[in-house]
Amino acid sequence: MGPAHSERTRTAVRPEIQALRAVAVGAVVLHHGWPAVAPAGYMGVDVFFVVSGFLITGLLLRDVARTGRMHLGDFYLRRARRILPAAIAVLAAVSVATLLLVPQRMWGSWFREFIASALYYQNWLLLADSQNPARGDLRSSPVQHFWSLSVEEQFYLAWPLLLILGLWIATRWRANRVVALTVVLGSVTAASFVYSIAATAADHNVAYFSTLTRAWEFGVGGLLALLAVSPLAGRHRLRSAVSWVGLALIFVPIVTFRMPEAFPGLIVGLPVVGTLAVIWAGMPQAAWSPARVAGLRPVQWLGDVSYSLYLWHWPIFMFVPYLTGMPSPAWLMAILVAVAITVAGLSKRYIEDPFRRSGHVLNRRPVLLLGGLTMAIALVVGIGAVAHGVAEERRLACAVRDDG
Repeated sequence: MGPAHSERTRTAVRPEIQALRAVAVGAVVLHHGWPAVAPAGYMGVDVFFVVSGFLITGLLLRDVARTGRMHLGDFYLRRARRILPAAIAVLAAVSVATLLLVPQRMWGSWFREFIASALYYQNWLLLADSQNPARGDLRSSPVQHFWSLSVEEQFYLAWPLLLILGLWIATRWRANRVVALTVVLGSVTAASFVYSIAATAADHNVAYFSTLTRAWEFGVGGLLALLAVSPLAGRHRLRSAVSWVGLALIFVPIVTFRMPEAFPGLIVGLPVVGTLAVIWAGMPQAAWSPARVAGLRPVQWLGDVSYSLYLWHWPIFMFVPYLTGMPSPAWLMAILVAVAITVAGLSKRYIEDPFRRSGHVLNRRPVLLLGGLTMAIALVVGIGAVAHGVAEERRLACAVRDDG
């Protein structure tokens, strides 16, 4: 697998990808804080999906190139260390805040989503709710944004198995590995894209939340990691132009698209292709290259904390009105964004990083790590189940009293 992808995927931290993460999370935060400014800021999620597909595929292929096989246990352990600690912290925090601040009549619907988020099937729960007339309005909860994390987790589970299938086909029929993998991954990606277009026309809620309609976004990122070569490594002007075009394809729909009922559909192809273009272009060194802005320390830092910021910003936005008793005006939203960025920085440093350091004791004892994370998830699920049960009992009691 070596030369075909090594130059474009070998670096552990790529500045252009950090910049894309900063753009993606910035779009989502703007959309949640000031939807008129970024009416389609939810497209930032699509940028994340493409980046994840590129990075995860490259990581797995490098593992095969280095050792001759795919180490799924190590892969899933790394994913758990990367994703679960901060997510569990957010779920625990919103559970406590809900019990303290939110009327008990809302516990039932909120805690069922907390459980779905902890077990990473939130997207399927929201999809099912969108088909239920009683829940079709999809009222926001402080963990509604976990739907995209659920999609990513499901991708992490399924994608390595497709790579293994492609490698097995190459070995079984003595085919070229790149060709076999391209056929397998390309077929799944194409099927998902076709289904996404059809589902958008039939029911945009299904198309929005389904893992099957979003898989192609990961897939095209994975195909770029598989097929990208760098014959143009020195063509800085061309790569700069491609990078600018890619950024335009991301930014323009985010600030202009105002037809959510037609999303994802074909329009999602703009940020997807734009993300691919920026990744392919890398960090060209022409005088007018966007790399000069992408490489700025604040941009890189924002990309570094993007995961924590994505996790924390929405609960902060959601709970403050329960404290103030009114919707947050624009000036307060600006303060809340600053608070969310600060919390994200602290979360990155004190929650994410300790679990990711190679010298950490939990890295040397994966059973201890996984056991602790499993217990934490079980605790969140248990609290959610109890609170949901209390809310349901109260609802039934009120119904019986009203009937009487």
